[in-house]
Amino acid sequence: MKILFIFLLFIVYFALSLSLESTKAIGIYLIISLLLFFWGVVEWRRTINRRNNENRRRCEELLAEIPHTQSLISDNLLNVMLIDDVNNILYILQRDSLEEDFSIENIPFFQVLEAAIVEEEHVVNLYPKEGLLGSTLVNNEGIMDEDLDEDEDEEDDEEEFIEALCLKIVVDDLTNPILEYPFIEYGKSLEIDSEEYMEANSLCNEWYQKLCIIIKRYEHDKVVVRLWQ
Repeated sequence: MKILFIFLLFIVYFALSLSLESTKAIGIYLIISLLLFFWGVVEWRRTINRRNNENRRRCEELLAEIPHTQSLISDNLLNVMLIDDVNNILYILQRDSLEEDFSIENIPFFQVLEAAIVEEEHVVNLYPKEGLLGSTLVNNEGIMDEDLDEDEDEEDDEEEFIEALCLKIVVDDLTNPILEYPFIEYGKSLEIDSEEYMEANSLCNEWYQKLCIIIKRYEHDKVVVRLWQ
């Protein structure tokens, strides 16, 4: 309400400045209207920050009820990944809006079968190297990692924007075998050399490595799910 009142005053003073004949009076009213405008912007930003901080506090309070040793919370507070290294459980929490409750997937470590970094529907890293997610590889040939050929390097260099980046996880659950945690949402475009993309990519790789370690712990007990022939 306060912000609305400030912007209404801005409109009033700006309108008055256009109706006056005295140059001095016009200047004074313009200055006042500009000050009111910037004051309104500052108050609006403060309100947004307070709301974001309150939403994050509420989210952290909800997560505190779930035992965990490591956490990853998306900026929009809609996606959460938790690791409980004591009880060996991976949690993935997701919701469509801040008003909704989280849907919670709790996966024992031994049920985590595969992990992949997927960039714009192309798998760029996969562990283990053979499995369900391998079918999404370009030409179904090998992982696009440090062994990329020169042509693929050139294609990557030509791309300037990334519109989607996520972790995909295959779990031993027939009802919901593939889980996804987004780092860049579909529809949000980031420049490859931007700081925001680099941070998202670094965080994605960090949690991919954690999932690889989890899989490695139980790898000797598993039979890798191979591609359909």
